[in-house]
Amino acid sequence: MEGWQEIYQVAAQPFGFATAISAVTFDTSQELLWTGDMNGRIASFAGSSLRKYTSYVGHKSPVQQILVNDRGILSLDSDTLRMTQRRGISRYNLKDETKMKDLTCMSYTSRGTSEVVVAGQSPGLFRVNVDRGSIVNEVPSDDGFTVLRRGGRLICGGSTRGEVVLIDPVSLQIVRKIPAHSGGLADLDTHDNVLLTCGQTHRGTSYLLDPLLNIYDLRTFRPQSPVPFPAGAAYVRMHPKMSTTCLVSSVTGQLQMLDFFNPAHAYLYQANINYVTGLEFSTSGDYFALAGNTGSVQIWGTSESSQFTEFGRQIEWNDPIMDTGPSIKCTDDVPFSKVGMPYYREKLLSAWPSDMVFNVARPPEPIDPEILATMKMVDFVGYAPFPKRHRRYVTESLPYSNYSKAESKTPMFRSEQDKILTQIGTARTMEATTDPIESFKKVEIKYSKFGVEDFDFGFYNRTPYAGLETHLQNSYTNALLQLYRFTPLVYNFALKHVSGSCRSESCLLCELGFLFDMLSKAEGQHCRAYNFVRTLSSIPQASALGLLEDEASTNKQLPLGAMLQSFNRFMMERIGQENRSKEIESSELINNNFVTQLDKVAGVTTLTTVCCGNCNSETHRRATTYVTDLLYPKLHDSSSGRGTANGSDNKGHSTNFCNILRQSLESKTHTRGWCGEKCRRYQMLTTTKRVQSLAPVMVLNAAINTPASRQLWNQKNFLPMKFQADIGTDGLMIKQVPESTSSPLEGNGSEIYELAGMVVEVNFGPADNHMVSLIRIPHEDGSKHWYLFNDFSVRQFPASEALKFEYVWKTPTSLIYQSCRPSCAEYSTQWKDQMDTSLLYSEAAINFDESLRFEYSCLTKQEAPQAGTLLAIDAEFVALQQEETEIRSDGTRHLIRPSRLSLARVSVVRGDGPKAGVAFIDDYITTKDNIVDYLTEFSGIEIGDLDPLKSKKSLVPLKVAYKKLWLLLNLGCVFVGHGLANDFRTINIQVPKDQVIDTVDLYYIKSRQRKLSLRFLAWYLLNENIQTETHDSIEDAKTALLLYNKYLEINEQGGPSAFENVLNEIYNEGRVVNFRPPVVSAADTTTSTSTTNTQAILTKEVPGMNEEDKKVISQLVEL
Repeated sequence: MEGWQEIYQVAAQPFGFATAISAVTFDTSQELLWTGDMNGRIASFAGSSLRKYTSYVGHKSPVQQILVNDRGILSLDSDTLRMTQRRGISRYNLKDETKMKDLTCMSYTSRGTSEVVVAGQSPGLFRVNVDRGSIVNEVPSDDGFTVLRRGGRLICGGSTRGEVVLIDPVSLQIVRKIPAHSGGLADLDTHDNVLLTCGQTHRGTSYLLDPLLNIYDLRTFRPQSPVPFPAGAAYVRMHPKMSTTCLVSSVTGQLQMLDFFNPAHAYLYQANINYVTGLEFSTSGDYFALAGNTGSVQIWGTSESSQFTEFGRQIEWNDPIMDTGPSIKCTDDVPFSKVGMPYYREKLLSAWPSDMVFNVARPPEPIDPEILATMKMVDFVGYAPFPKRHRRYVTESLPYSNYSKAESKTPMFRSEQDKILTQIGTARTMEATTDPIESFKKVEIKYSKFGVEDFDFGFYNRTPYAGLETHLQNSYTNALLQLYRFTPLVYNFALKHVSGSCRSESCLLCELGFLFDMLSKAEGQHCRAYNFVRTLSSIPQASALGLLEDEASTNKQLPLGAMLQSFNRFMMERIGQENRSKEIESSELINNNFVTQLDKVAGVTTLTTVCCGNCNSETHRRATTYVTDLLYPKLHDSSSGRGTANGSDNKGHSTNFCNILRQSLESKTHTRGWCGEKCRRYQMLTTTKRVQSLAPVMVLNAAINTPASRQLWNQKNFLPMKFQADIGTDGLMIKQVPESTSSPLEGNGSEIYELAGMVVEVNFGPADNHMVSLIRIPHEDGSKHWYLFNDFSVRQFPASEALKFEYVWKTPTSLIYQSCRPSCAEYSTQWKDQMDTSLLYSEAAINFDESLRFEYSCLTKQEAPQAGTLLAIDAEFVALQQEETEIRSDGTRHLIRPSRLSLARVSVVRGDGPKAGVAFIDDYITTKDNIVDYLTEFSGIEIGDLDPLKSKKSLVPLKVAYKKLWLLLNLGCVFVGHGLANDFRTINIQVPKDQVIDTVDLYYIKSRQRKLSLRFLAWYLLNENIQTETHDSIEDAKTALLLYNKYLEINEQGGPSAFENVLNEIYNEGRVVNFRPPVVSAADTTTSTSTTNTQAILTKEVPGMNEEDKKVISQLVEL
């Protein structure tokens, strides 16, 4: 009886509908608690945690009582008995307006749960068949009832007169009446032969709860000694397991658990409740429920691990809501197969009969321009000579697929161009076929069965400047990265850092330098910032700031423009922090502040002074920021008094760009704050921020957050091409200067800034919201032209359109101004002479152990690579994400997204010198990403090879392996390999063509339309069987080197014609063996030539071969 406490509390009604609970009971078959309220709503809750199960409005008036059986729930109001399934589905409503009135209680009869007796304040008892939902008979009585309980051999009822009426459960005849309370019966309960009652006493003009709990013996119908309960007993329930234990409650929540045959053995509790309206024990006896007038239900128990019922059935929960997935727009570019179909058993409506299918006519071929040139108009009718290329009166037309591709604004796949362009003429480009507005629209990569290599990126870019691919997460940063790349001081800063000794795996500044170098070497070829965005995704601060795009996340992301501006701030602060640890020793000390390299490039140093208005004490704080957010003043139109984009601010200053920039850099505010110097109390403080120094590069965020600030940009010529900044005794002064100005007009501390470029948010709708950059790039002749970088689409752009912001879909986000000094426009190459190459000569394995034997020998200083040094390279990869494909209605397989690969092993072999053919790099790449497929058959990488705790290979971080290759590249080494284009693309490095010797291109005849595998070439030319079980990158690199030497040998001996003959022989032999080397067992020995190999296989006896087969084989050998 001790240890009871409140376990859980829940509101039984929905929010805003709270009302008193009028009935409460525990389910006898399942772990459910049922409640009914004054509004007629019935609700159920599962388990001790009271998880909501069902809720429905069962009655129009208060629920008087709830009974439970194995078939459903019986609920009673003043005139209706309702039977409902546990899931809330109604089975019937029993109502008789002439007889059933003022009902208050019900109880099961001697027929178990298939029959109930219903009673109310009006005289009479109704026997109801639960299964049929009908009244069996009515038994008259002299009394009305407030409560009915089945106990032992009798039904005990509490009458409105305060008597206990004992009823025969078979005949419903009254057996005996026992006077109990003078003012009426409040509650009763019975178990075996014991009856407990509590009620009211009539005192004067009111009724009070009796302070006694009455006890009766049903065998003798005599009262026992009552139990005192001073708080006034309102509800009583007997424990279902302990026959002499009961629970008594007052209306104020005072509870007493007692043994009524030993009242001294009692425990008192107080519930946190306003007014008690119901009390009930669970059938297991481990819980009791307490209902209140505020619509809440409390569950009390001694343990949270118990159950309501001992042998309850499992609750039938609703089916989980299926995720419908994202909505799919049905456009011409979306295949219908992308829309999922449910399972079906009947014939679909889309299964059209053949007589309902009609062919649509193809569009006619456009009229030949030659015909139009010779055409003469007579009475609005054109006449032209017949070209005689086809039969008269026959219209020539292209297939619809060819026609649509010819006129489409998207490029054709390279594999289709040779076939299509012979019919439609020369290839079209994005620049030649679209207007400037069209160039801003989002571009996407399409995949054929040959993957991304088959996509014609040249359609979108005919310039010498590289674009960035989009099929990566966080590729929204492409536009800002391009803007950084074409800012010379930022470019030089990143390359100088990456050429140093930094080995931090998460250094964004290093990745920025790698990316800049790759873009500069690409010469208009497409690149991808894979390593950069991968490093960005690994930084926790970037995720915390909401800078990462996550397709699986359900959290709401920042708007794209705000995200890019946050990334701009984060990026500049991050690269300054990463460079600071390296530069702090050599930095200059100015006014007790370290000035690092980035401070000299893009740092704006400000001095903030806080002055107390009472004691005039001042505090100073110096700070350096790299990105400035524009702060727009409140606008005021002097003529109308309303805000306007063409007016002035509240101080009468003009709202041009220069004034806005000055107010964003310097400010003066008055606020109330704490004076800690002298006053030691809150005073009015004046905060003044003044610029101390400006850097050659000024990075700005437009920060357009209101319609008024957006309207300012709509003004013509709002954004100046150049402005002059002066720092004087009166503070910072900024004014616009003519575009022809190259040096300051006055003052030695002045600086002329010109617009280098900007990032613009383009929003044509939810499906086309992306970022582009507009950059002003100088040419060799001294002129400067605007270029639009729309991811991998790059084109020259008119200046008038670049600086036009009237379009609602075009919003500037970030800008960069740079100094007009000639030194600030130079791209330095000094970093190439200062590269730290120590990484090439030292062991960098993170799991290095002298007991491990690696398959390579590090370079020595005597072998230092130089320009032209020949190296052989091969790389292996693992899959981080499988490719996504769909099967279309015509059965064709369409590639949606290729698999995402990651570098797993890279090997570099010496190409010349005394150690030619010996590897000096054989790095396995450790990764924290989830690997979905090790591709062991093609890569040779096995589970555990990339695990630092298990691997016996030379494990290095990706940054270390990449930097080794980057150093070799910039030292001028020449790389030999087989299929290097794919390797370099996945490694994410750009190697100039004059530094690549690819044997897959050396041994290739374009007209044969087949490229030869390394294994086949090694078998034919070198008499070697490689890749017999799996791939080995050192073996593949050596083989590629030998094939290159073989190529040189053949050309030296017989010239180009001799090599062409050998190449034709290779293709002819390949057709015989299907370009696959014959499988040779370990017992067989390799022969001197490929012909001998073929003969050996043909003459090899096979078990079961007869004499006739041997004769045929012999003839083939002779041929």
